[in-house]
Order: sequence, then C-alpha cells, then structure tokens
Amino acid sequence: MHSWILPCLLGGLTLAAPTFAQDDDSPYAYPDDEQPEETSSSRRRHAQDDDSPYAYPDEEQSEQRDTPRRRRSRSEDTSSDFRRLAEEEDEEKKFEHLARMDDPNTGIAFEVLGGAMFLSSARGQQLGDILPAIGGRFTWEYGRLLNVEPLREALWFDVRYTYAGMREGTQLIVGDTRLHYATIAPAYELTFGEGSDYGVYAQVGGGIAYEHTTLEIGGKLTPMDEIKPLIQYGVGLRGRTKLSSESNVRLAWRVELLRFRRGYMDDTFLGASLGTAF
Repeated sequence: MHSWILPCLLGGLTLAAPTFAQDDDSPYAYPDDEQPEETSSSRRRHAQDDDSPYAYPDEEQSEQRDTPRRRRSRSEDTSSDFRRLAEEEDEEKKFEHLARMDDPNTGIAFEVLGGAMFLSSARGQQLGDILPAIGGRFTWEYGRLLNVEPLREALWFDVRYTYAGMREGTQLIVGDTRLHYATIAPAYELTFGEGSDYGVYAQVGGGIAYEHTTLEIGGKLTPMDEIKPLIQYGVGLRGRTKLSSESNVRLAWRVELLRFRRGYMDDTFLGASLGTAF
C-alpha cells in the first residue's frame, strides 16, 4: 500500500503543473490544437482593420490591378490633351481680341497746323514766294484693323486741309491769290522702340488744289478759278505724349516737311501741328 502512494503523488504533481499554468478561462492547449506558424498571407489578413471584410487571394489580386494609378490610366481620355491645347489656343485668341478691345487709344487725332509755304514763283525766283500757311487735319490709325501687332500704330493716314494766300502787283494791276490744298495721304511710321509714342514717318498721297485769283485792273475785278490735281509727299517727326495716367487723351504733335506737286509747280510746306489724340 505504501509502495503505491508515492508513485501516485508524483504522477499527480506532474499533471497538475501544466494545468495550473493555464488561464482559468482558456482551454487546455493540447499538442494537436497548437496554432500553426503565421504565414505572410495571414499576417496581411491580421494587419487589416477588424471592420474590413476578409480579402481573399482573388480579391487581393484584383485590388492590386485596381490601384488608383492603374484606374486613372484606364479611365484617362487620350484626347484630353488635344482638347486642352485647342482650348488654350481659343483662350489666346480671345485674349488678343480683348486686348484690342481694351486698348485705351482709338487711334484718332485732330490737329491744327501752321508753318511757311514756299510757292513756286511764276517769275522764276529760286526760293519762290514765302507765305504763311494754316490749316488742320484729321488722323486715323487704320493699322488697328489688321491682326498684325507691329502695324497697329505704324499705318495711318491724314485728311488734311491747308490754306495759303498772297497779294502782289503794281498800282495799276493787283493780283489776289488764295490757295486751298485738300489731300488724303497714307503714312508709314517707324517708332523709337517697341511701344514708343514717338517715331519718324514718310507719306505719299494725293488730292486737289483749288486756286482762286482775283485780278484787279484799274478798279475792275476779274475773278478766276482753277482746280488742279496734286500729289503730296514728305517726311516728319510724330509724337503722342501722354498727359495723364487716368485719361486716354494725349497731346498729338508733329514737325514735317512736305511737297505739293500741282501741275508743273512744286510748293513746299515746312511747319508743325498740335492737337489732341484719343
């Protein structure tokens, strides 16, 4: 009896040690119930959020295929670049069109002019008769109608009127002559740099010269009228000085040397003009 007691106590102590080592609530882990070694796929599954559904291998592959970069490449329209470039070209054209509409200057100017007119002398004098001359002109920069930016202010024309008169003769015969020049002359201007308001120009145009002469002989008046075509050509210096940063009105001025060819006679005008440009 005593020989069986000792082996039974030793066997009970041996079985009791692992039993007490476990948690009271957890079942005894037998060798067959041990958890297998965690694989890489199981680690990925455990790394997922508890609320997210389990990603099976097929779903993982589809997710890899449907990454944001791959989805964007599939859904991207290959013609979007062409549409974007076309829209940019339209925007540039629209911008250029608005730039022409927003131009503060209209290219219109009104000026009064004055100077000296050297008339061809009927008596054969070398310098001719020097007479005071006055007049006025209207200027329009028609280059603004074109789509070429360098020609916007380089092309313009004048509608001009100039008057000069003289009275000469003897006590018996007196001649009173009045000359009226009406011309339209296109011009081309070279400005002093891009965007400059000053430049030199050359112009060639045409018009008519109306000459009214009253011949007085012994107190008797005899009027004579004559109209001749003429050609106007010359060079000059032109400026449009800005008067205020808050206003579009500018001071238009010009210094010029012109010739009027009427018939076989050449009249020369040297003078200046001053006015307002808008």
